[in-house]
Amino acid sequence: MNALWEQDDFQRAAGETWRPGGLALTRRALELGARCCGFAPGARLLDMGCGAGASLEFLAGRGYRLLGLDRRGHANWAERAGRDAATAFLRADAARLPLAEGCLDGVLCECVLSLLPDPLAALRDCHRALRPGGALLLSDLFRRADMTEGEGGPAARLACREGTSCLDGARPRAEWDGLLARAGFLLHCFEDHSPALADLAARLVWYGAGAAPHWLRGGCTCGGVSSGRGAFGYGLWIAQKECS
Repeated sequence: MNALWEQDDFQRAAGETWRPGGLALTRRALELGARCCGFAPGARLLDMGCGAGASLEFLAGRGYRLLGLDRRGHANWAERAGRDAATAFLRADAARLPLAEGCLDGVLCECVLSLLPDPLAALRDCHRALRPGGALLLSDLFRRADMTEGEGGPAARLACREGTSCLDGARPRAEWDGLLARAGFLLHCFEDHSPALADLAARLVWYGAGAAPHWLRGGCTCGGVSSGRGAFGYGLWIAQKECS
């Protein structure tokens, strides 16, 4: 079975960004990155797990030097790179960045870490590739600390795996915070954007997306579609590689 985000029904419901929050959350990440880390146009920014490049299209022409990286190539990469000389694409594994140490000013990582088998290794590689003072703009799913077995236990997570979704890689917020610290990052702020997850799940149901049952059955309530508060949330973290 194709991964959830590769399914046509999911892409139709989710829009071109293939994740909760869309470009509004990308914009918010940049705002907080500027406020917390001094991240600004002119910076060299990696979009790790860029997919077809929707975030890069949004950022194009805003003064950033952009690099999109994904393990799969996409047909529209050449077209998008041709429209903006400051944008380049690279097919590579997000867990093993083929980049020099300290070559980046920022890393944008949107709903990617929860898909990786070893997110700590990926975070450490991001830390290596960032210059001192570089910013990590991270958004991803998290598990509610008070979820019950029926909401998000092993049976629910096994059901989610049938859709190859990022739910099976979601961790409690405190665990994500701990991984950032272990990778060497200083966490500046966190924002809860769980309504964006609930909105995406509702659109999956509304549009009759075939992927929706993998999100909803077995307790995968995606921010509140079937149980109010929901077993999963969606967060935005702004972290920084400290200056030596």
